[in-house]
Amino acid sequence: MLDWIAGPDPPTRLETWSVRDVERWLVMPMLQLRDTAILVTPANTLVPVDPNRPSATFDMLAFARTVLGKGTPELLAVMTWARIKAAGGNADASIAEWCRLKGEGWTERTFHRRRLRACQRIAAAKNEAHGCE
Repeated sequence: MLDWIAGPDPPTRLETWSVRDVERWLVMPMLQLRDTAILVTPANTLVPVDPNRPSATFDMLAFARTVLGKGTPELLAVMTWARIKAAGGNADASIAEWCRLKGEGWTERTFHRRRLRACQRIAAAKNEAHGCE
């Protein structure tokens, strides 16, 4: 089910980031969070307790928050989607249930529109930061 996650390293500074890259690299740290003890530093950075685990594992989560803004609907959608995907459950059913529980204008269509927009914004910001167009 998570076969699409396995694969090469993230795009280099010379390669452009796609929405698919962003999706993959948001799910990866969510998978790691399931079995990794972490600390949150005063700078709001996630750092693994295990010194052998690279701290960059969680950088994409922080980058997404920086780009999208704390507490925004887009951040909530993309992080919720990544958590659901990392859990390995039926994503569509889980998202439908989440939207029902959330209420307040969260339909499945709205959820996916926000998630896609978030991934597009993150990819654009990554490409801008790397000097890719």
